[in-house]
Amino acid sequence: MYLCEVDICGFKGIKQLTLSLNKDANVLIGENQWGRSSLISALMLISLDNFYYQFTANDFFNDDHYQPNTATIRYKFAEMNPQELDSQSYHSLNCVAYQSVEFKKLITYQIKATKEQDKIVTEHQFLDNNGKEIKNVDHYSLIKQLISLNPCMRLKNPVDSSNLPVTNQPLSDYYIQQLSAKLSEHAKQFSNEDLIKSLTTAKALFEYYLADSSTRFRYRNSNIKTIPNSQDWDSLERLNNILDELDDNYIRTMLMGIFGSIFIAHNANQIHPNAIPILVMEEPESQLHPIILSVGFRLLKNFPAQKFITTNSSDLLSLFALKNIYHLIRKPSGIMAMNIGEKGLSRDDNRKIMFHILYRRASAMFARCWLLVEGETEVWLLRELAELSGFHLNAEGIQLIEFAQCGLKPLIRYANKMGIHWYVLTDGDTAGKKYANTVRSLCPEGTSADQFLTVLPSRDIENFMFEHGFSHVYKKIAFNTTDYIDIPVNRIVHKAIKKTSKPDLAIAICDDVRIRGSQTIPKLLKQTFSKVMQLTKQFY
Repeated sequence: MYLCEVDICGFKGIKQLTLSLNKDANVLIGENQWGRSSLISALMLISLDNFYYQFTANDFFNDDHYQPNTATIRYKFAEMNPQELDSQSYHSLNCVAYQSVEFKKLITYQIKATKEQDKIVTEHQFLDNNGKEIKNVDHYSLIKQLISLNPCMRLKNPVDSSNLPVTNQPLSDYYIQQLSAKLSEHAKQFSNEDLIKSLTTAKALFEYYLADSSTRFRYRNSNIKTIPNSQDWDSLERLNNILDELDDNYIRTMLMGIFGSIFIAHNANQIHPNAIPILVMEEPESQLHPIILSVGFRLLKNFPAQKFITTNSSDLLSLFALKNIYHLIRKPSGIMAMNIGEKGLSRDDNRKIMFHILYRRASAMFARCWLLVEGETEVWLLRELAELSGFHLNAEGIQLIEFAQCGLKPLIRYANKMGIHWYVLTDGDTAGKKYANTVRSLCPEGTSADQFLTVLPSRDIENFMFEHGFSHVYKKIAFNTTDYIDIPVNRIVHKAIKKTSKPDLAIAICDDVRIRGSQTIPKLLKQTFSKVMQLTKQFY
């Protein structure tokens, strides 16, 4: 089974949050103090170390306006495969399972704490499909069975990041030998020595996150080789290429064996042989080089576990699919986890967002608001003009994104699903008018297009700037004069672009503003910057 939903009410920094999860990877992004740490704390209550946890006063949500007397966490588990609950490992849990609409069986485990004067009462129970306690079952032993099969395991960043220790645990070495022999059947180009080298490097990566400080000190002062070199990482990357092409349960079991043997070596609790752990990783990018991070997470994708990752890294984010990414936003009613879901976007829209946003500018995924513009000229020009106007876009979480190649609709649809505010600045030509109609069709219900749209009263941004105080810049570049030239504006602009480039023109305009002052910036652009700023303040 896997954890398919977590519902939290009144726990630590979370007033209310319902999070539906993917069975493979779940990557959470959000600003500080937005509940990521509290969410991880809630997940860790289904770890082997916190079994049958008893709440304390510090576990209750508390702010100036709301101090609840109850805290509730519900964990909903779903079958990974049909009839999974009929297997030997899960069979005893059938008595607390119920059928879902999707024809999978579900199990709901609830922890509820209540303040009664100076006393805190914590209850652990299974619930039926109506949210009522299931009677006449041994809750204690069944909860223990459920958690042993789906334990939450936190992979902490070590304090000392000076090396990547490799253990000498015989059990993990056994799994490495077994797995290398199996993989050799699928990788004739790989020598057995190379396979062992790559798997030993994989073990080092796991060890890096599991070993305590005393163990790291012991390995650092021993004669054991502790730091994988560049050839070792290359071998692991080649192994990743093989694993990506295979779907072999035996191989995945062996990977779990390597991890499990290391975990047993550093923790008192042993992992159930049929367990599907929930691995929690907090900001792994803070301790690993980007290349090692990429190699490690390619390996992690093939690991037989449900992954739960928090990150502030655009590089790490780009390694996952859109459906795996959750954007936490805080609203008065509580925290919302925005996600496109399995069927949130069409295949074409998904492809466009993956290429134009996730691969090319993944940092935009962390933005509060997208200022969507037609082309690169606007990106080069508007960021600097906003700064000169006193609007610091980056500091306010505003990202400029050109939409001409991707199309406007996929970007707005994705932003709406992920809780990212958006604003569109478009040209006044025929294409711009079509874009404006798109904005009007996709505005949130009950709002006006004026809140999300600026249409330039010119055919494009270059003509707009020419007509609003910057004609001398274009004429100087095109004809080396600022005198009147008796030809159409668009021909002057075209000549200027041809003689230099759009980026150079943008720089020339910004330089001119610095000389003449910010009062020369067109009023329409300043109004646009102000409206975008107002959007970022909503629920932030």
